[in-house]
Amino acid sequence: MSRAAMDRLVAALKSGAGLQDDYIYYMTFDDYTNLPDSFPRAPFTVREVQHTIQRYPNPEKPGALFQWDIHGRLFTPARVSIPDMAVVMIHGGAANEYEFIFTPDGPEEYADLSRSDPKKARVGVAQHMASLGIPVLAISLPGHYSRKPWPPISERRPEFLIGQVPSDTELSNRLAVFTFRMCAEAIKALVEQTLPQAIFMWGHSTGGEYFYLMEQYGLRNKLIGGLGFGTGMPSWLRKDWDLLCARKTPEERAAQFRTLTELSRRSPQSYADSGYIGPNQPWGSVEKWFALENHRRPQFKPFLQDIEHSAHDVLMPEIKRISGLPEEELFITYRSDLNRLRGKKLLHIIGEFDKGHWIEGGERGLAYRREVYAFNQFERYADALRLIVVPRLTHYGHIESHNEGLANIMVAAFKNYFFDGDNSIRNFA
Repeated sequence: MSRAAMDRLVAALKSGAGLQDDYIYYMTFDDYTNLPDSFPRAPFTVREVQHTIQRYPNPEKPGALFQWDIHGRLFTPARVSIPDMAVVMIHGGAANEYEFIFTPDGPEEYADLSRSDPKKARVGVAQHMASLGIPVLAISLPGHYSRKPWPPISERRPEFLIGQVPSDTELSNRLAVFTFRMCAEAIKALVEQTLPQAIFMWGHSTGGEYFYLMEQYGLRNKLIGGLGFGTGMPSWLRKDWDLLCARKTPEERAAQFRTLTELSRRSPQSYADSGYIGPNQPWGSVEKWFALENHRRPQFKPFLQDIEHSAHDVLMPEIKRISGLPEEELFITYRSDLNRLRGKKLLHIIGEFDKGHWIEGGERGLAYRREVYAFNQFERYADALRLIVVPRLTHYGHIESHNEGLANIMVAAFKNYFFDGDNSIRNFA
């Protein structure tokens, strides 16, 4: 472990020492892999949590609403390092809570990292963070969690009610209304049911939208600040970025989603095409990655979730016709109010090999890299910004080797950046 590596990180977080272009800290890979813990490691307990919401009419049952199950796991440290706060983790497309709990090549078990070497544990970021004294709620969006091993990718279907596989008709009807609005309501209900604390909300990839939406859709828990890895921006900003940088027209990019009531199913080739393969993945080939994860990772994404996240608003007429939903239920990803960033600090971490969030757009200059483009828009609202770029990491750096470094950056930021001042959550255990 390197005390100097942590000192450099803390200086960048607290005073801006070593930052480039106002808010970017280019961390070396050696520093990333040698960060010491900010707090002593401790055991934690894990508890499954679940909630059911009702939203949208069920065409097969006149007068009834669809029910949607949302599931998660709550990690509670034996010793809390920072009182009155917790972290909520929301997965991206085609994933679930397990992405934050386990790694492809690691054991499918909960580790006592106070009695073992965290660098050798190969557990998920949620386990690392909980062992550092931070309560964590890792969430699976409706339909994305199953208690049984998933069937082959071509056959699997979302369990919108956990343990129940929908019929063809029910699947089509539900996919027509699988909106961010429904998911936001489910997240809100589970968080409020489970956590009394103020929270950070880290959404990976598609899950990154929710941080920008939860306050204006009524979340009672205080949102402390913006936390992200591979997170991105609200889709209305994504649309602006696409118009500047995308090589296809909006109509061309949206064409594959016109059927609406289908699932995008992942494959090893789609991972390779998306740039998810990198040099820091100890499981080896992308085919091995799929083989290791297929029993617990859904590997599907509802088309409407892709449409709303990727700003395919050219499809709005078809969506309104097929879903039957009013406009206020659709594309809430266009309604996030950046004024709600006032009084908040943001910290995002990005992998240098993240194709979508860091590499694409870079040929036009730094300002067009997606994370930088987003932060340049956030700058006029947020109290402070830090963007940490880590070498060798891809979009899936949170499950790659040395992922304890990601947890250590986040926890160091809780201790030295977000709560450095007159914030009421300032007395550390």
